[in-house]
Amino acid sequence: MQRHSFRIIFVFVLFLVSPFLFSGPADAQNRVRILQSDRLEGATTEDGRIRKLLGNVRLETDDFTILCDSAWQYLDLDELVAFGNIDIETDRERIWSDKATYDIQSEITLFEGRVIMQAENILLFSDVAYYSFATEIALFPEYLRLEDDRGVLVADSGYYYNALDSAIFRGNVQMTDSLQYIEADSVFTRRSDEYYELHGRVFLDDEENRTRLTGSYIQSDSTGYRRVEGGSRMRRINESDSDTTFLWSDWLEVQQKDTINTFTAYDNVHIWTESYSSLSDTAHYDEQTEQFTLLGDPRLWYDEMQLTGPQIVIQIENDTVRYLESHKRPFAVQRDTTVGRLNQITGDTIYIHFDDGTISYMDVYPAGNVLYFIKSSDEQSDGAIEMTADFIKLVFMDGELEDVIARRNVDGNWLTEKPNLPDRRLNGFIWEPDRRPGKPVESIEPRLPPIPEDRPFSLPERYQSVAELPP
Repeated sequence: MQRHSFRIIFVFVLFLVSPFLFSGPADAQNRVRILQSDRLEGATTEDGRIRKLLGNVRLETDDFTILCDSAWQYLDLDELVAFGNIDIETDRERIWSDKATYDIQSEITLFEGRVIMQAENILLFSDVAYYSFATEIALFPEYLRLEDDRGVLVADSGYYYNALDSAIFRGNVQMTDSLQYIEADSVFTRRSDEYYELHGRVFLDDEENRTRLTGSYIQSDSTGYRRVEGGSRMRRINESDSDTTFLWSDWLEVQQKDTINTFTAYDNVHIWTESYSSLSDTAHYDEQTEQFTLLGDPRLWYDEMQLTGPQIVIQIENDTVRYLESHKRPFAVQRDTTVGRLNQITGDTIYIHFDDGTISYMDVYPAGNVLYFIKSSDEQSDGAIEMTADFIKLVFMDGELEDVIARRNVDGNWLTEKPNLPDRRLNGFIWEPDRRPGKPVESIEPRLPPIPEDRPFSLPERYQSVAELPP
């Protein structure tokens, strides 16, 4: 009764693993037909009658033809076990293995030892696979490797749905092609439309765009759209390798059209670069215009300056900040590094221009309001000037305030040096250097070793003899 018990347990386990895996009509008339065998023997055992086919076996069912070295047909169990150098071919797939156990009624087959499945333009490699010829669904309970014209995928286990050209992979999933490398705990994909859902400890290295992404979930499709959730993090390196941008947020959307990328980060958005850092509720970047837009009570820090406002625009040019612009009563604070006092600027619009990465001048208009502290010739504090005007230009030298020019409706006061003068503040004052994001300590790196270049086992003879297969 050993063979009979194995058969019952085998089918039961498969139903338990995936109840829908083997749904489909079972054709009891799908009998095995013998086309060739060097020798035929019969025997009766505790499992019933056995027909033994030995040497150069060729069989046929309604679903496939099979070549193998030998086969045992359990007539009373409706089961066929094939051994040695197996080659099975159907209209839609081809499978090689060292051993195959085929249940004739359910059309379920257990393949063992150097299993290779070819479907369309893909190859799947594993030591064990269950396959339903009725539903064209394969279950790989152990390590598998998938190859196609796009690249290579490996995982601890997986399902492949041949009729739907889709798949589920689980456990240490890795994918690579010429332009990107991906890691995840599990992956669902519809390969025909290049749709992917990546779950758990997701890492994506986009070499073409010099970008790395991590999160607990990434969705990607053929339109170039990506959605990153679960604590998204991104690292981008410019083309000259001279600057790195780190961005982390609750979730992130990326859209690639042709060679142009845009992305929008949402909720608790942090940005860090070598030159500036920012906090905001939303951050949008357009690669074509090289422009960041920060929304939702943003804060931006650049050297000794902090800028706040309802909206902040960061214009990048040649990988450096060209200008900053903020509307609707923004507030800028610039700390004087010599005396430590806080120059304050506000107005309807603030425009800050940079030359070679260093602040050059600042325009405030209209309804500008400025408080700036004066220094004596020996760099000591010497009072302050508070003024309002329709237009105010602040000129900087080496990052320090050098001159202030005001035009139209100018009004101002000289404030003499007093003990409490450093504490003077304009309406709307915000200074929060402790909130400035620092460079992330944790690097964005892969956690798994590289995908092996070699296939997991030596290739069966009959597989090697078949021409026109992917290399």
